[in-house]
Amino acid sequence: MRSILVIGGNSDIGYATAKVFAKNKYNIHLASRNMDQLNNKKKEIENLYAVECKVTQLDLLQDDQIVNFFDKNPKSPDIILIALGFMQSEEKNFERIINSNYLSPLKFIEKSLINYLPQKQLKTIIGISSVAGDRGKKRNTIYSSSKSAFSSYLDGLRQRLYSDGVHVITVKPGWVATKMTRDMVLPKIMTTNANFVGNKIFKSYKSKKNTLYVPKFWLIIMFFYKMVPEILFKFFAK
Repeated sequence: MRSILVIGGNSDIGYATAKVFAKNKYNIHLASRNMDQLNNKKKEIENLYAVECKVTQLDLLQDDQIVNFFDKNPKSPDIILIALGFMQSEEKNFERIINSNYLSPLKFIEKSLINYLPQKQLKTIIGISSVAGDRGKKRNTIYSSSKSAFSSYLDGLRQRLYSDGVHVITVKPGWVATKMTRDMVLPKIMTTNANFVGNKIFKSYKSKKNTLYVPKFWLIIMFFYKMVPEILFKFFAK
């Protein structure tokens, strides 16, 4: 039976996606910091979908835990999903934002390639980025730049791993109602939920999509947003 490793298994999007894969009879491996939450999710998945669900404690910001993860989990999954993110006050948390959204996921993926690629089992890597990374903004400058860096990395990785038979999918959600955005006032008409995103991720995996904007209307919005002349942003920033 095929398997998916979800880094950020306690995140709303990560867990919602895991449930979609479990429903389609993939074994699940959830990794995150909080073991109590992971164990609850393990019970739910195994009871609902009759698949195996493994859980591993992992703080991706700790390099030694990344090394230990591969010592404890030498067997390659078929799919790796990177589904973690961090967005809070940029003045106080800029290093954590960069590490959580870019550097730590990059380190984990690179370590996974060293450990798993020779086994020829790994076929897909899925990374959750954001539409915020498509263009720098006055607000959330560091968050958007970290997501931009992650998107660029995934795009390059897609080319790099093509000859190895590994497909890379970049997922760019817009506004999603999750724990991370619960203190934000989001426009209801443009806000979706984690279950919707999880279903779209599974469909993009099956169709081997390169980049997934979710919902799809963000593809059109960001196309025109990137065409707006810089001088207009400067004018309205006054």
